[in-house]
Amino acid sequence: MNKTIGLILISIMFNLTVMAQKKKYKEIKITNTSEIINVSADSLWSIVREFQDVGVWLTGIDKAMGFGEPEFEGASCSKRTCHVNVKGYNELQEKLTLFNDDKRELAYELTDGGPSFLLFASNHWTVTKIGPNQSVLRMDATMHLKGFMGFLFGGKIRRTVANGLPEALNEIKIYAETGHVSEEKKARMEKLKKKRK
Repeated sequence: MNKTIGLILISIMFNLTVMAQKKKYKEIKITNTSEIINVSADSLWSIVREFQDVGVWLTGIDKAMGFGEPEFEGASCSKRTCHVNVKGYNELQEKLTLFNDDKRELAYELTDGGPSFLLFASNHWTVTKIGPNQSVLRMDATMHLKGFMGFLFGGKIRRTVANGLPEALNEIKIYAETGHVSEEKKARMEKLKKKRK
């Protein structure tokens, strides 16, 4: 009886190992599109295209700085460093992988600063004209998570990103339509100002 249970357990472990080897990573893809933003597509793109300025309007990023010779025509830099407002992480490095003024789209990948089980992370932003003074911003995020930790935390990461994208889209809507940052960003800026004193 004990030999049978032992053989069953060995068989289960072997099958799990083979399955883990076949699947090298867990892929997460999330797409989100903003509500209609009441500015022209060109006006919205003029904000989005400034890759190094995301920290101006996004609460989750305290400061962003662009650097590197632009690899794409029209881009102001090729990489950026983001000082983030995320527990356990201070700084992320990202690189532009696509930039097109005509199509109003850009994409970037995380190159450093993420958790060790995050093999790949990218985001693709596209601005689309809806009407003369109406547009939307679409974000397509893709992540590859490796190993046991990736499979273990995949659901939590999916929820975090799925909640974060609509917040970012709402913040750019506010900034594009009013020229002012969201109340959340204002509060974060005040908190940082007090810390510096």
